[in-house]
Amino acid sequence: MAEKKKSKPKDPDAPAAAKKAPGPGKRYFLATMSDGLIKDLKHAAIADDKSASECLEIATREWLERRKSKAKND
Repeated sequence: MAEKKKSKPKDPDAPAAAKKAPGPGKRYFLATMSDGLIKDLKHAAIADDKSASECLEIATREWLERRKSKAKND
């Protein structure tokens, strides 16, 4: 019987994003957030049938738009 080749152990600290290349026009962005906020984000994303990345992108766009509007009014 052929000997099974041993695979390299996975690095538990490696980011999940390293597994798959981002889509066209996308880049990886690492952010640090509280455990509870990440958990809530993931649950909400699942409930809305979106990825956490999609939710973060939507939230960021909305925040930047509010910030831009506020600057115009000041």
